[in-house]
Order: sequence, then C-alpha cells, then structure tokens
Amino acid sequence: MAGVGNVTLRDGDPRTVGRYRLEGRLGAGGMGVVYRARSLSGRQVAVKVIRPELAEDPTFRQRFRREVEAARQVSGAFTAPVVDADADAAAPWLATLFVAGSSLAERVHERGPLPVAEVWRLAAGLVEALRDIHRVELVHRDLKPGNVLLAQDGPRVIDFGIARAVDGSDATALTGTGVVVGTPPFMAPEQFLRAEVGPAADVFALGSVLVHAATGHGPFDGAHPHAVGYRVVHEDPDLAGLPPALLPLVGPCLSKNPADRPTVPDLMTFLAASLSAADGADGADAPAPPAPAASPPPPAPPAPAAPEVPVGVSVAPEGVFGPPPTLTTEPAEPPAQGRDQDPGPGSVPVRSGDDDPAPSKPETGAPQRGRRIRAMVAVAVVVALAAGGVAAWQGLRDDDKGSHGSAAGSQGAGSGATAPACGPDGALTSAGASALKPAMDRWIADYQAACPGTRPAYAPTGSGAGIQQFKEGSADFAVVDRTLTQPQAGAAAARCPGGKPVHLPLGVMPVAVVVNLPGVDLLTLDAPTLARIFRGQVTRWNHPEIAATNRGRLLPDTAIQVVTPTDESATTLAFTQYLSKVSPTGWGTLPQSSLAAVGGGQGVSSALVAQAVKQTAGAVSFTRLGGEASGLTTVRLATGAPEPVTVGTESATAALATARISGTGADLAVDPDFTTKAAGAYPIVQLGYAVLCDRGNDGAGLARSRPFLASVVSGDAGSAGSKAADQVGYGALPPALAQKVRETLATLG
Repeated sequence: MAGVGNVTLRDGDPRTVGRYRLEGRLGAGGMGVVYRARSLSGRQVAVKVIRPELAEDPTFRQRFRREVEAARQVSGAFTAPVVDADADAAAPWLATLFVAGSSLAERVHERGPLPVAEVWRLAAGLVEALRDIHRVELVHRDLKPGNVLLAQDGPRVIDFGIARAVDGSDATALTGTGVVVGTPPFMAPEQFLRAEVGPAADVFALGSVLVHAATGHGPFDGAHPHAVGYRVVHEDPDLAGLPPALLPLVGPCLSKNPADRPTVPDLMTFLAASLSAADGADGADAPAPPAPAASPPPPAPPAPAAPEVPVGVSVAPEGVFGPPPTLTTEPAEPPAQGRDQDPGPGSVPVRSGDDDPAPSKPETGAPQRGRRIRAMVAVAVVVALAAGGVAAWQGLRDDDKGSHGSAAGSQGAGSGATAPACGPDGALTSAGASALKPAMDRWIADYQAACPGTRPAYAPTGSGAGIQQFKEGSADFAVVDRTLTQPQAGAAAARCPGGKPVHLPLGVMPVAVVVNLPGVDLLTLDAPTLARIFRGQVTRWNHPEIAATNRGRLLPDTAIQVVTPTDESATTLAFTQYLSKVSPTGWGTLPQSSLAAVGGGQGVSSALVAQAVKQTAGAVSFTRLGGEASGLTTVRLATGAPEPVTVGTESATAALATARISGTGADLAVDPDFTTKAAGAYPIVQLGYAVLCDRGNDGAGLARSRPFLASVVSGDAGSAGSKAADQVGYGALPPALAQKVRETLATLG
C-alpha cells in the first residue's frame, strides 16, 4: 500500500492498530494516516487509519465496510491486496500488504520522466490493475502518480476503492468535510461537471498519469484547484514533450466525453499489440518493451510428450453462443495466419492437471494477432453443454475474456412458428434510437396483428431522449443502439428503485462497407487494408494491397474518395472497434464514436453517407445495411475464414455465435467478437437493446412490455415482423441468446 519512505511516529500516533505494531508513518491524506507496521509473524503491512471526523459518521462507516469487503476481492498481482480491516473500530482501519518501492511521483521528481519503453510497461501494469479493480465493480477515483508504486516486479496501484466510501453525490473536488475525492489534475471532466465517477473516469486518470510519467508534468496542471478544473473541462490537454509513439494510447484516454474513451479491455488489446509491434524497433519513438513482468507471455507449445499431450480441441468459453466442444485425436492444425489478425479459435494444447491451478476451469492459451501481439490474458473457460439442441448459456462477469469459442451453426432465434402471447390491452409506449425505428415498426405491426387489443407505439427520439423518457415514466421501456454510457445508466437507474437498468438484446445490425466503383461489382478487402484506406495511406483503387485480395480482377487506377461520417454514432463505434481489434497496428488508435474527415475527403453526417457515396465516383464509406445503402456495392471481408464473407443479416447473426455477455445478472449487454474467423460470419455488427429494470419496474408497464419483447426474439418463426425486419437490415439473435433473453424477461420484477 505504500513505498519505502518512512517517517518516525509522532507523539499523538498510536503504537498499535489491531494486531499490528506500528513502526513509522508512510504518509497522510484527506482520508487518514498510513503507517508502516508489522504483523505478529513479522510480515510488513501498511495500515491506513481513517480520520476521526469521518469515523464519527455512521453512513461513512457503512460505506467503508462495503468497500473493504469488495476490495478483498481484487487480485493482488497489480495492487496492494487487503489483508485485514476493522470498520467497527473507534478509528476504522485497513491493512494491505506492504509494497517495497518508490511512488511514480517520487521517481519522476527525483530522476525525471521515464523512458518510453518504461512508460509502455507502466501502462500495461496499470491497465491490468484497473481490470482487476473494475471487475469487482469498484472504481479507483484517485489514480495518480502518488498512488502508483514502482515495485521490482511491476507497478502496483494503492488506495483503490477507498474514495468510493464517500457518497457519489459528494464526489466533487471537496466534500463538506474537506475530503478530496480525487486529485484535481487527474480527475475527469464529468467529476467536475456532474459528480459522476465510473470506470471511464479511471481511464481518464490513467491518461493523465501516463502524461506525467512521460513528460514530468500533467496534462492539466495549474496553481489552484478551480483553475485546474476549468482546464480539465474546457481546454485541450498539455501534451508538450510527450513522445509521439505514446499519443495513440494517451490521446483517446483524455477524451472529454466518457463514451469516447477506450474501455479497459480495449486498452489491453491495444497495449498487447503495441508492445509486440515494437519488438526489434530502434529509437525512443519505437521502443521494444517486454511484456509486463507480472503477466508473462505464455510459452510456445512444446512438442507432444507425456504427460503433456496436445489434442485438437474446439471449445466454447462460458458466455459464448456456440455448440458443445468437439475433440479430435489428431494433433491440432495451426490456423491460417492472416495479416495483423487473430488466428481465432483453432486447436490449442491441453496440459495435464498437474500444471493446471484450477482443474475445474481449465485455462487455454490466449489468441495472438499474427506475430504482433505477444500475449493476451489467459482465461478460465466453461464448456457450453448441449440441451435440447441449443447450446447452454452461462453469462460471464468479466469483459476481458481471452480466447474465442467456435461459431454456432444454426441461425435465427428459435424454431417453429408460434403465435406470441399477448399482453394486456392498451397502450405500450417505447422510445429511443432512431436506428431501430425500421425494425421496431415491423415488430410492432407483427405483434399488433396477433394481439389487436394492444396499441404498441415507438418514438425514435434518440437513445439519450429515450432513456430520459424511460426515467420519467413516459416510456415503458427505452431502446438503444449501443450499451448505455455512464450518464445514461445513472439516469435510467432513477426508474429502478431497488434495482438497476439492464440491456436486453433485440437484434443485430450489420455495418456494411460500401463503395461506388464503376465497372467493379465485387470487391474484397481485409482489415489492415481498410484501416490504411481510412487513415489516408492507401489512396488508389489499384493499390497492391487491394489487388492482393482481388486477384484476377481489373481494378481501376482511380483515386479513393473516403466519405467519413463525422457525427457521433454507434455505427462509427462498431466500425472502429472492428479495425482496432483486428488490425490494431494498422488502425493505430482506439475505438471512437466519431471520426475526422480523411485527407481531402468528404465529412458528412451518418444519415447522408449513402447519398454521398452514390454521388461520388471512387467513394468508400461504411453505414448500416438496408435503407439508403440499397443499390450500393457492398464490400466482402477477408476475415481469415475459408471464403470472404458477404455482409447480410444471416452472416451478422452468425458473427454473434462467439459473442460474450459482458453484463452481470439480468444485464445481457453483449461484447461482439469482431475477430471471428468462422465461415459465413460477418464481424462488423452493432446490437439493438431494450432497457428495463431488473427490479423496480412499474408493474403495469412490465406486464405490457414483457410479451411484446418476447415476441421480438421469438425466433425464426417466419413471422411477418421478423421477415420484414430482415428486409430492412436487422438480423435475428442466435438461438442461445434469444432463449436467454426470454428467460431473463420472465425474471424481471
């Protein structure tokens, strides 16, 4: 919890806390004093004793107790693990394992900025620490150089979660008792504006910490907290002296809008690729850092020998829409390696139980992106079981799931045509994303035809407005075209007394890459080439990279005109997620929900993309399938599958076969598998969701909503609504996910 610094105990300091003998002061802050101490056995620990004025607040004690319980769940590999605590003591205290090492603040102050290679290693360790913290639903709230210890085996984050013991409504720069909840130069804009603190705020702080490490100054330094707050909210970060190699990592983390920042799993993917891509490079701008010491890369599989016998195995990790595992007796064939892509879910060696620390949850080696990603996180997988011809489902708690499972063979969301069960007669109101209106219109028409007494209606007011209407009670449920942002989730939670808002998938929307290339009616591209096109690096249609995926076809010597949707959209987010995950080096940055126009190309709103492409010879862009995109040539994707994949509703449904649930409990938020190489699986997809409460729903509204939403995911029943939705570019859910949605609907209260 603290570094090697030590100050003699003062006269008013206690000599023991609990069963720990205090040896000196390590530091003091707004929450209390941290002491260096020893246990009865002589083990060194750091003991934090809470300030008396906070200890007198019963509400604070209750929250402190909850945070201690949650903090015990955080892995100690990249943090200082909690070893003991007493929230009921006269002065509540918390003991963590002592970490020998100076803080990042001390290191920079004494020796100046870190070399670029060390910053990459620091970033990897901090991202892994945030992964462990966030996975138990904690938010650090005060990630700063003083809370990062540079231990011999890698950085450790200390004091995580403690600031969360203060109520979120007090999470401004200073609370009423003068406790700093966050350090202003490392706080996110939403902390100053709306007192909101979620995982995205930790990502913003991470960006600020890395700037400090690499330059010796923060991106928003100032003489007064109010001046700092103004800079954080309104001004661009000061990145003077930041090595250019770090800008693609740091820049997105410092986005003002929390929704535009990368997630921790995004950062892990990017860092894995960046660290490995640097191997063998020279110079400060192209470091070659090894993987973080605390998370070594998996060794290459050895030659077959007892007791370690390789066998071909195709597994479906828990939370994957796929069939049960299949085993072969032949050694696994290595998958074909595409440029800058994951090798996918091919065969992996299975080690003997002696090497497996958790035999009930065997680990698989994580996938690699060609030769560029050195190591990904190994994960425990649970094999999906067959039940009635549909793969069993078990949701996951974690977002960073590692290796990918095999694709499901069947399409649609069920089997057999069945009439929907009708809800109570009367009005059923919903509102939200305009992107879902064409499908909602078809689903409503189909449901109303079967249930004429009902009056369902949908208002395409936008995702944010739909959430607001849901919050206010003027909509029975909201509809969104991406998972909720932190502000949206907070707003929706007001409608859920005793519960939380949850995502229920309704359908999948493929994102098509479209071109206007006279004389060319069939074009295939891969992710690295797409990335370079949208980076302005491949500028003519007969470029060798394009020719390589279109052998035997005549390509015109025509300039590529990139049409870029510059407004904020879920479609752009899905497209850039695909490029950043499949071609992280080629794309060079993290996923974004808005883009700037490429070179001299056009920048238009998302609604005008198809029209602009139709009017511009040589144009290329991306847009949702259906609607205005009709009549345009759509690009096939070379994904590493046996054949290039054509965009369509069925191929989008197939891509969800290896998707994972990233939500917990009744929250069925889905993390698509953009790197799938399954035959016939089109990976650039986004999902539409209904938003309800897991608990605390209005009884009448839930009674009206449940049968309608069940009818939407009732499967390939051949209903008019399902067919019509398919015609306007909306695909059905895979069977296992559709079944999970129906089961979850029945549990909502």
